[in-house]
Amino acid sequence: MNPPVSPPRAHRPRHPAVPSATYRAAISHLPTGLAVVTAHGPEGPVGCTVTAVLSLSVDPPSLLVSLASRSRTLAGLLRARSFAVNVLSWQHRALAHQFATGTADARFAGVVVRQVNGAPVLDGCAAAVVCETRESVELFDHTLVAGVATWTSTDTREPAVLYRRAPHTLTPCPTADAPPAQG
Repeated sequence: MNPPVSPPRAHRPRHPAVPSATYRAAISHLPTGLAVVTAHGPEGPVGCTVTAVLSLSVDPPSLLVSLASRSRTLAGLLRARSFAVNVLSWQHRALAHQFATGTADARFAGVVVRQVNGAPVLDGCAAAVVCETRESVELFDHTLVAGVATWTSTDTREPAVLYRRAPHTLTPCPTADAPPAQG
């Protein structure tokens, strides 16, 4: 059974928008996790790099993931009953590029995958969450997919974080109690 998809809005008012390049430059200053969403599509595993993942609720434990509405991965994910969000570790940051380009076969080439609750989970991730697909909503040129977590895994590996269009890793602040520096 496919999750319900909200119909696109018939009329979308024009918004005074900043140029795409200006927006991308500004939003690149928002650090975000690097993840790969995967699912088992009709022709085999599908997956792509995502940076828009949101913990939605703890009751029930659920999350949202945003994919381009024209994405081949989205089409496979919506047909699947479950999907996985694989939080990339710093050691596996190259997978962000691998899963952003090429065919499904090329994306999974050389990657160790195991099936968990019907979804492909990538080996060596900092964390993974398998979700049962519940609902999707199309907004602008992306589709938000909501899922309820059915399995999680964490590792001690540091996650890869995207900041200013480049992968970084986290460094703890010197002391949690120190006030921010005054400029």
